[in-house]
Amino acid sequence: MSKAVLLSIRPNWCKMIWAGMKEVEVRKTRPTLETPFKAYIYCTGHDGWVMKSPKAGVQKMDSRVIGEFTCDKIDKLVHVGSMMDINILTSDGWYKPADALLQAACLTEETVKKYLQGRNGYGWHISDLKIYDKPRDLNEFSRFGFLGMGRSNCVCGNRRCENYEPSYHYMIPPTCKIDGCSICRPPQSWCYVEDAECTS
Repeated sequence: MSKAVLLSIRPNWCKMIWAGMKEVEVRKTRPTLETPFKAYIYCTGHDGWVMKSPKAGVQKMDSRVIGEFTCDKIDKLVHVGSMMDINILTSDGWYKPADALLQAACLTEETVKKYLQGRNGYGWHISDLKIYDKPRDLNEFSRFGFLGMGRSNCVCGNRRCENYEPSYHYMIPPTCKIDGCSICRPPQSWCYVEDAECTS
C-alpha cells in the first residue's frame, strides 16, 4: 500500500471544501510525499452537521472521514519585507504575491499571519475532490498496516504484520511494536496513513 495523509479539518472549512469554494488548505507543515498524493478529510467537532446522500440517506458528517482529494501541488509560503507580507517562494527562488492562493484558501493575509506566527507555511492544493456517500470511521485507517479489531482501532488484529505482537492470553489483547500505529484519535493537524482504497 502507498502512503497517504489524513487531515483534520473543522466543519466550517469542510463545508466550504464540499461546496467547491475552498481549493487550498494552508498548514504550518507538509508531508515529505511527492505530489500528487491522496489526502483524506477528517471533519472534526460535534456540531451536528448532517448531509443527505441520494444513495445512503441522511449521514452524520462530523467526527468522520467525509471524503478525499488529490493534493497535486504544495506552495511554500514565506514572509517578505518589513511588513512581513505573505508571498509564495517559487521553485526558482523568486517571490510572488500569494493573493490568489489566499483567496482560494478563503483566508485573509492577516488571518494567515496570525496562524503562522512568523513561520513559513504551505498551501496544499485540492483537486479531484470526492465526498463519500457514506462517511468513514477512523478505525478504517492505519499508519503502518494496523488492523483494528471489532469496534476498536486501539487493538491490532493484523497477524500478518511484522510488528504484530500476540499476548498469548485470551484476556489480554495483542499489541503493536510501533507506538502510534493505530489511529485511536484524529491527528491534531495531519498524519500519514496507508492509502485505503474506497468504493464509497
